[in-house]
Amino acid sequence: MVNHMPRVHTAGLALWIVFLYVFPMTARAQIETASHQNFGKQVLTLREKQSGRRVHLVGTMHYNPASALKAQQVVEKLADSNKLSSVVIEMCPKRFTSMEKNQPRGSSRRRLLDNEMQVAADAARDRQIEIVLGDQCIGNITENAGNMLKNSLSDLITPTKGWPAIARDFRDFLRRIRANSDAPTIKVDDIADPLFIMGTPVSLLRYPLALFLRQPLQVLGLLLVVELLDVGVPVSTAMSLEQSNSIPIALAAVNVLALVANVIFTVVLARIILVVMLKERDEVKLTPHPATQTLTITLTLTLTLTLTLALTLT
Repeated sequence: MVNHMPRVHTAGLALWIVFLYVFPMTARAQIETASHQNFGKQVLTLREKQSGRRVHLVGTMHYNPASALKAQQVVEKLADSNKLSSVVIEMCPKRFTSMEKNQPRGSSRRRLLDNEMQVAADAARDRQIEIVLGDQCIGNITENAGNMLKNSLSDLITPTKGWPAIARDFRDFLRRIRANSDAPTIKVDDIADPLFIMGTPVSLLRYPLALFLRQPLQVLGLLLVVELLDVGVPVSTAMSLEQSNSIPIALAAVNVLALVANVIFTVVLARIILVVMLKERDEVKLTPHPATQTLTITLTLTLTLTLTLALTLT
């Protein structure tokens, strides 16, 4: 009997895909009141305390056609009723400029990779509504992710100090979720929408394709790393060990090493997502219009069902 090492890293990636796409999202904005009444599912309407302005948060899934349609409907309805001052999009200037250059409106690549960000921006431009780019610079995110990778690997080899530091990051994240448990949320019920569900496979195809077209070498490198983690002894080698009546110590050792590598991969990936992709991007400071005071919105995400923010001033 030949024992094959289970693809632990694959299971780990699947777990985080479920986390990123399915787990409920909390969007908090120093709010006074909130409801789902105005635009139905996936849209949270609230009034910000300091300014008294009404804000509409549109919870989206990147590249999901249903999310693109929802973002377009919210922007158009608010703009056509003269209630929209700015549209805030969850992208930094560098990323958004690159996307607009690589897949402009009407291009074949845009049709292939149509998304809620550009759809919302197009709707705003058509109605001469200000567009605000409200996300951390991608350069900072990339740098922070690299630093977190180095720190995590260093922490893993120093159990006395490093392991508690890793555990502390996970505990802090869970504590933040519990602390915001009373905040208005976009819940699982919002995701249980037929159009949204039908668009999910499209999103799961478009997202990796967009990443590959944007950064082919990096994506291929990641796939290579994942494949290298799937270490196992070839069947022919294992059969020769059995046929020679040798004790399959080598096979067991390789499987143990593969398990350790997969656990490390999953822990490091999880820490990067929780700290760099979520925690450090929580606070977004926005200036919706030059003539108005700065509006500060704090977004506490337990999910990157990524946000397109339609901001109205009333």
